[in-house]
Amino acid sequence: MADVLERYLKEELERWDDDELREKTLIKFTHFNENGYESELYDSVNDIEIDPKDDINWIYITGLDDEDKIMQLEDKFDIHPLVIEDMLSSDERTKVEQYEDFLFVVTDTVSYRKQSKISDLDFSQISFIIKDNLIITVDEKRSHQFNRLQQRLKYIPKTRFKSIDAMFFTLINQVVDNYYMIFDIIGDDIDNLEEEIMDDPHESLLEDLYTIKKNLIYLRKTLWPLRNVVSEISKMRFYELDNKTEIYYRDVYDHIIQMLEFIDVYRDMTASLIDAVDTNIGNKTNDVMKILTVWSTIFLPLTFITGVYGMNFNYMPELYQKWAYPIFWVVTILIVGFMIAFFKKKDWI
Repeated sequence: MADVLERYLKEELERWDDDELREKTLIKFTHFNENGYESELYDSVNDIEIDPKDDINWIYITGLDDEDKIMQLEDKFDIHPLVIEDMLSSDERTKVEQYEDFLFVVTDTVSYRKQSKISDLDFSQISFIIKDNLIITVDEKRSHQFNRLQQRLKYIPKTRFKSIDAMFFTLINQVVDNYYMIFDIIGDDIDNLEEEIMDDPHESLLEDLYTIKKNLIYLRKTLWPLRNVVSEISKMRFYELDNKTEIYYRDVYDHIIQMLEFIDVYRDMTASLIDAVDTNIGNKTNDVMKILTVWSTIFLPLTFITGVYGMNFNYMPELYQKWAYPIFWVVTILIVGFMIAFFKKKDWI
């Protein structure tokens, strides 16, 4: 087990040491109201013109490859340079900050990719700026978590939001709900491993279990600070948000608490499975040692007899008897038969 853990930790360190290539920066601008919806890709933030107050405007930027495009937000919308720096950083902690005329929220979003038969999680940073009738979303990696929302806004007019805080709540809620899918996948992985452990426990399962354990640790590190952020928003400390949305943020807060409880349950299940694998491997080793010990014990008297009559003394009366050799085999077979019967009676073999 120590070798498996050491190899696993080494692979994780190598993974974090590698510089991941940043995805190409794409800018999508969407604006809508009850009567219309428009969405278009732009090459530059400077080309975007914000519509009047009765429209909801959403700038969705994915990928951090072209930092200059993201830095254009500073002059175009009077965004503080520290916020731009935080958005360009891929390891910023989850937080919410109130500036003079906008609200800034940064957290992590998660997706999954198959690593052998276990789903390995892929975390990326996502940032939100809420300013007047504008929401700016900067996603470190291109994801599909907002695709259904965009389709709803486009084809179902009655689902279009009338306020910017309702739009922001929906985006945050979508990020949180995305974690439910991850927990479903982890739950399925645990169930599959449990069945495999019951059928044929082997040491390679430990690596899969440590992957799940690592995923749960990362999920907790992500969801715990997000819980505090949503709690602060639900207490309505920020003037951009309407008091009517307070109850909705409390609902998101409850979802996060529920997922933190999932983590505790899954962590205990994973620990139990690791113990089960260790126990089963130990039992298999004990069974092998038991069989070897039994057969060694069976042949121990025979070894003694052959040792005695293998000595080079001239005056050993049995050596010159006519029936000495057949008698030796009869005695040997009787001893082996007796010992096997005795061990079976004791249920040792």
